[in-house]
Amino acid sequence: MSFIEFESWEIKSGHEEAHHQMIRDWFKFVQEHHPELFAEWKSARYYKQVSKEGEATGRYIMMFEFYSREGFNVYKKRREGFTGPYEAYKQVDPYQFFVAGSVKIDYLTPQNEDLWFDFAAIK
Repeated sequence: MSFIEFESWEIKSGHEEAHHQMIRDWFKFVQEHHPELFAEWKSARYYKQVSKEGEATGRYIMMFEFYSREGFNVYKKRREGFTGPYEAYKQVDPYQFFVAGSVKIDYLTPQNEDLWFDFAAIK
């Protein structure tokens, strides 16, 4: 069963462009170093939060999907301290552009997956 880390934040004022570039650099790094550094990841997705009218709220979201909660724990322990091969990862970590007090992390586990559907798969 998948395990999801749902992280949201606001960008420090005046650092928007640097943040957006760092996000691009981060995705490139992860893709280039998968599966050796990120084998437990199933997906990573990035969003800008908007109101139902489409107005930006100023928050950004990253969803990290892991194959399992156990895999999440293995990955976090291996990456702890950003040592070894994860030193390079720290160089593309966009946290430096986040408003520190705005960061919120939640965790999600799927429920009733047998009831889920994907309209794209039905076509």
